[in-house]
Amino acid sequence: MHTWGNTFLITSQNTNIKMNKQIHTSASLKAQDDQSTDNYHYQLYDGERYLLTDGEVDWLFNWVRGKYVIADHLIENIEETEQGCVYTMDTIGLGEALEADGMFPKAVMLSDDSALQAIMFYSACEPIEC
Repeated sequence: MHTWGNTFLITSQNTNIKMNKQIHTSASLKAQDDQSTDNYHYQLYDGERYLLTDGEVDWLFNWVRGKYVIADHLIENIEETEQGCVYTMDTIGLGEALEADGMFPKAVMLSDDSALQAIMFYSACEPIEC
């Protein structure tokens, strides 16, 4: 891992992902909602991070873990921090997980009112088009 200012460059055999230190929250994203326009502020790019709400953590670990591919994907890309569970965006992996569950571009059993569902809707890369 290399550090430049507020950006980390994480390298692996197959990917180069820039990761911002900024962590998006449900409140910070919902504060930008505008009924007159599309809510593209929910579109996160690879390496951007999102702090799951308590309700989203409950959904993940108590309702879908061990039953759906989306749970596996999220858990593999979550870091436990002092703030809580932080997901690092992987648009292709997200799209593949949602497609595998047959629900692309939404996650099973997750409220449409949740910021995490909106992130999935706006951010997931459809596997066929990637």
